[in-house]
Amino acid sequence: MSKWGQRSFERGKELKTLLIQAKLPVKRLALYENGKLADLKIIGPGKGRAGSVYWGRVAQVVKGMEAAFIDIGLERNGFMRLEDLPSYRKQRDASGSISSYLHEGQKLMVQIKKEGDQWKGPALSGNIEFPGSSLVYMPFGGKVTLSRKIGEDSIQRLREWGAAVLEGEEGILLRTAAEASEEGDLLQELQALRKDYKSLEPAADRKAPHLLKEGGDLVETILAERPLSSYHQIFSDSREVAAQLKKHLPEEDQSSIIYEKEDAVQFADLEADVAKLQKKAVWLKNGAYLLVEKTEALHVIDVNSGKFTGRDSKQRTILETNLEAAAEAARQIRLRNLSGMILIDFIDMKEKADQQKIVSRLQSEFGRDRIQTRIIGFTELNLLQITRKKTSEDLAGQSSSPCRVCGGSGAVPSAETAALELVSELRRHRNIDSEAIWVEADGEVKALFEEMGEDWPFKLFLTSGPFSKPEYIIRQVGDEAEIRSRILQ
Repeated sequence: MSKWGQRSFERGKELKTLLIQAKLPVKRLALYENGKLADLKIIGPGKGRAGSVYWGRVAQVVKGMEAAFIDIGLERNGFMRLEDLPSYRKQRDASGSISSYLHEGQKLMVQIKKEGDQWKGPALSGNIEFPGSSLVYMPFGGKVTLSRKIGEDSIQRLREWGAAVLEGEEGILLRTAAEASEEGDLLQELQALRKDYKSLEPAADRKAPHLLKEGGDLVETILAERPLSSYHQIFSDSREVAAQLKKHLPEEDQSSIIYEKEDAVQFADLEADVAKLQKKAVWLKNGAYLLVEKTEALHVIDVNSGKFTGRDSKQRTILETNLEAAAEAARQIRLRNLSGMILIDFIDMKEKADQQKIVSRLQSEFGRDRIQTRIIGFTELNLLQITRKKTSEDLAGQSSSPCRVCGGSGAVPSAETAALELVSELRRHRNIDSEAIWVEADGEVKALFEEMGEDWPFKLFLTSGPFSKPEYIIRQVGDEAEIRSRILQ
């Protein structure tokens, strides 16, 4: 635990500290609870971020899929389903094909709800959302929705207030923070978000595609995450961001927002914590450890007892290890932003009651997650299945690129394989009319190929080249004299 985190811990329990790195191209928001990293949000550069609002143009309507591809000006068109159209959702007896609602060339306002990747474009919705700290404003939402964490005593009051302030097709989602907010403050926030939306509405003759509002605005994101009053301290490496945030707090509370230079100890601690998240192994306090790995289809977390032997029975030792591992696994999933299918391979537990304790621990930990997570349950092989909604790239995808040598697979063909492939390729050239072939190969491939001692009906020039892996390349097929001349250059 860092020194600054220790000071916060000594002043009370569950004290929250927010670190804001705004000066770098890749911005970070890091939440520390009692000096321990509890949440991390990374906002990368470029277009196509979740939350961005576009004036789009329908490129294609696909009746069989009840969906449409929308051109929003990115490399790949966005994808929108029928149920994400406001005109469809507002009908009580919604029916009909998507072609009843959209046609090619039609312009409409859409928002990215799930970022695209190298294989597909972003998922879009026509049900635009404008998030605030206490509520989410939806111009076409049509109803009042409340957070499940709001107490029963406040539900009726907030529902009636919401119904009274909405206009036309508007809708709102009241966050947990709304329960403790004054109605006047809630109304002020709603009016500000409503004003933001109206400022974006394009004229009917506005050309499409066009970016109306880029997602990832730092101050807006911070305000939408949690009320500023929930933080004990906020450290920002940007004087401008600190000043903007202070405007959202009473004067007597503004001292909790502190401007610190980029080289402050707080940000050094954050760099160290982020570096740990790049590693596969995660050690637990009791000597056990997790291995976090990513495949093309899913994420896998393997629980290993390591040095932990316990003092009680074997069953008790296994349960204690798995309980601690469950809490840390949930934290790693949140911090690394893992999504899709996630499997956790716990140490085998014979008792169903022990498995239920693990599920209960995870449910409690995922209750702190801002992204929807579903625990499906244990398989017969004692693997726990979890799904987590994807809204943006995971930490590994945001902070690294596929290896230029192996392409991200973690392995390259062996020298033996490359040598055999070269033999096979040269055999396909046996009947050519050309006099010679020049092949440049990795040193190990060249040596293995020469050991095979095969005869060729053409002059073969085999030279060594600077390769980063066992491979070869056919440099030239043609006149022998010309190839000799090129080799000697």
